[in-house]
Amino acid sequence: MSVEESGRSFLGRRGLVIGVETDAGSAIASALGTAGADLALATMRADEGVLVARRLQRQLRELGRQASTYAFDVTLGQNVKVSTRQVAKELGGLDFVVSAPDEPLVGPFERLTDSDLARVTTVNFYAHVYAVRAALDEFRRGGEGHALLVVRRSEDGGAAYQAAQAATLSLVTTLADELREQAVTISALIVPANIGGARAGRAALELLQGDPARASGRVYDLAARPEGAADHEGRP
Repeated sequence: MSVEESGRSFLGRRGLVIGVETDAGSAIASALGTAGADLALATMRADEGVLVARRLQRQLRELGRQASTYAFDVTLGQNVKVSTRQVAKELGGLDFVVSAPDEPLVGPFERLTDSDLARVTTVNFYAHVYAVRAALDEFRRGGEGHALLVVRRSEDGGAAYQAAQAATLSLVTTLADELREQAVTISALIVPANIGGARAGRAALELLQGDPARASGRVYDLAARPEGAADHEGRP
């Protein structure tokens, strides 16, 4: 699908997608690139996820987009901050950041180790915190920006997993109030495990393209609306 066919042109816009090896992250990056955005494709760690990012990179470059692959360590705030600064320099700024890490933790809660709890909380909550904090620095340099946090919800992920996701959603609503006087938008997209990535991509385009003032603090749950539906304000 071309930019013209998509009807949602992102030509000239520059973005960072963290967690492109996840189903939702990959679909969102593909949708944004198809719509015209130049992208930094960041994996959650330096592992096989880089292969996914490089495949996306090749596809987007074939469409004429600027696309590069990065390996972030989303468990370290300083790494995310420094890496995001590097991305912004290479792209010439950042208009939006999509944070889409995901790591379920299956097993009885009472048997989880301290390491298990730290890992699931860090990847599914603190990674978003680190991404937003780094994004805010870049948005302030550019004067505006939009941070979109993606929650991949699964009832099979375990209690600690779901608690970390709930904290992420709380971050979106509370931080939106704090940022209200600034030209910075923050929103969340909940993608249930039984909903394909293509819908996540379309919803992300709508959220990132919408009116910043109305989008900030918004939590959009794909499970709450059937395929193709739009609400009364023209949102996905």
